[in-house]
Amino acid sequence: MLASSLLLISTTATAAIESAITINSEWGYSTEVSRTEKLETTVQPEIEIDLSHNIKLTAIGRVRSDAKKHINTASSTTRELREFYIETSIGRSFFTLGKQQIVWGKADGLKVLDVVNPQSWREFILDDFDNSRIPLWAINSEIPIADLTLQLLWLPDQTYHEYVENDDHYTFTSPLLVPQPPPGVNVSMQAAQRPNRTIQDADWGARLSTFWNGWDLTLNYLYHYDDRPVLFRQLSMTPNGPLATITPRYQRSHLFGGSFSNSFGDLTLRGEVGYATDRYISTHLITDIDGVVKTDDLSYVIGLDWFGFSDTFISTQLFQSHLNNHQPGMLRDERDTTTTVLLRRDFNNETLTIELLWLHNLDLDDGLARPKLIYQTNDNTTLWLGADIFYGDQQGLFGQFKERDRIVSAIEIAF
Repeated sequence: MLASSLLLISTTATAAIESAITINSEWGYSTEVSRTEKLETTVQPEIEIDLSHNIKLTAIGRVRSDAKKHINTASSTTRELREFYIETSIGRSFFTLGKQQIVWGKADGLKVLDVVNPQSWREFILDDFDNSRIPLWAINSEIPIADLTLQLLWLPDQTYHEYVENDDHYTFTSPLLVPQPPPGVNVSMQAAQRPNRTIQDADWGARLSTFWNGWDLTLNYLYHYDDRPVLFRQLSMTPNGPLATITPRYQRSHLFGGSFSNSFGDLTLRGEVGYATDRYISTHLITDIDGVVKTDDLSYVIGLDWFGFSDTFISTQLFQSHLNNHQPGMLRDERDTTTTVLLRRDFNNETLTIELLWLHNLDLDDGLARPKLIYQTNDNTTLWLGADIFYGDQQGLFGQFKERDRIVSAIEIAF
């Protein structure tokens, strides 16, 4: 069974206004419980208006409805103004003002620098980043300085990661992410303490980019609230026994990083590195006064992309994260290493594509495989069929979803 998908694109007669409507329906089938996991329809209208010769307004909405409600049990339909921004220029400088996505990193599957926008974890990491990334209200400026481009960001938007409810399909259960209370200890979860001052709690950042001797280079800095709340713990004794009171609070962090890429014939070398300060990792130790350990986190990814065979793309990546203040009892190991492989092959003049994305954690021996078959019947119609296959111990990041394997299919029609 394939889902129906309809992409309608209409352009008005005047060049000042362009509009489009995307109607997409996706079907997912759970192989573990033999039932339809989702039957989801998404309507995404988009309009672009040229207000003047150098001012353009873009508005993108999204209405998403799931007939099955297995992914998100709380709501079957969501409506949102996804993006709404104005693009303009002053001299050689460009400005984007409004609700937008700001993309720094371009790694496959996992993120190092792409942390400016928070993320929806509604379907773990199975959704495309363009769809799972949560747009923020921001001022985004790009200023040329000789051979450099300086990007300055100001984000007065206190929106953070969107997590699923406890009984949703992709609820986190791994002890690496969810601290488990000791036997006999009751837990009281408090409401999250969120920053609420528009100016004082705004995030801001800068990126310096250049092209030098064949290398695309960037230096990145972001002063922000980590989108993951810290689960501070307080232990007390009550008439009913020991009680652990958990209070989620968002904490500031500095991110220093950079990226590089260069091509050598058919081979492209690329990478990202990020050093995040003031990270807090939960600990099992009862003797720890607040249940967390403060540490810095050095993360990086190195990728190789190869185009040596005709109509073939091969990419491999190494992700690694290192905590500089690892203590006994912390939920995370001192080092975490994940590898990825992406294989893609085109046939029949690029009308048929077969691809496989494989992510594997070397420390926990768990992972995710995502085979996909894409067929473009004509310029307007594309069909695809894929699968999401988890494996490994249920204690792991991927293994926690080993009973969530599924088949996914869709049809996309553009006219």
